[in-house]
Amino acid sequence: MPTASSPHPDGSCSSSGCDSGLNPTGEYLFDHRNESVRAFIVDELINGPTGLGDPAISGFFIDDFWCSDLLCEEDSTKCCTDPVQGATEIDKHQQADMGLSDADIKDLTIAWSKTMGAVQEAILKSGGYTWSLIPGQANANASPTTVSASSCAEQLQYACQPKSSWQTLPKLVGVHVNGSSLPQLKEDLAFFLLARGPYAWLGWGVWGMTWPFNPEPAHGELPPLPHGVPRPSEFDEDYGVPAGVCEESKTEKGVFTRAFSKATVKLDCNTFVGTIDKH
Repeated sequence: MPTASSPHPDGSCSSSGCDSGLNPTGEYLFDHRNESVRAFIVDELINGPTGLGDPAISGFFIDDFWCSDLLCEEDSTKCCTDPVQGATEIDKHQQADMGLSDADIKDLTIAWSKTMGAVQEAILKSGGYTWSLIPGQANANASPTTVSASSCAEQLQYACQPKSSWQTLPKLVGVHVNGSSLPQLKEDLAFFLLARGPYAWLGWGVWGMTWPFNPEPAHGELPPLPHGVPRPSEFDEDYGVPAGVCEESKTEKGVFTRAFSKATVKLDCNTFVGTIDKH
């Protein structure tokens, strides 16, 4: 709560708890050990009228998770990097505030995993999708693939194979960012068009991918332009549909092209120059 001495608090409670006077304040979490909560989440939040029950909704970006120190001790692959165990991105005193034991946190983490399994199954059965099922993604934060001059040839040699994961699975790709500028936009876009399969997305940067259209802060960082960063006009062009997968030149190793119905896309990994010629 704002006070005279701290007019702009960060929202984190002190060790004594969150008490703003007449009305205590806090954060509220689902208890995933409750089977009726799991049913509510699947039936109402996921498949309900404001979820996949609405024809305008095709999928979800579901963020954050639960962590348990006891599970980490049992299996190092189940450790996480959040500052404290419990629900991620929640106040660091959450365990004491909720009166939970380490065993409770373990049970809640296991139950949360069960809920997420039910959620993912429900989404797929309803013909929807969630970003965390895309290859290379984890529990929180999008982790798009990017291309560089040094990785270009190897990445495309694999992506151009008809049965590669690029052609058979959904993919996330990120453009390189330097402040508000996009230093290799043509190369990033050319790589995306060359490598992509039927389901692929191109977004901002290497973490999260949300395009900064407005000046709202993201994790403490404000986009350098007062009204956000405009989407490049190249993203709104219609390049048509691909005639096939990309191909590496037989005479110029490291040079890749792909024919679209309205353009020809090329990326020379030797000079790291991308071009898109509209028909």
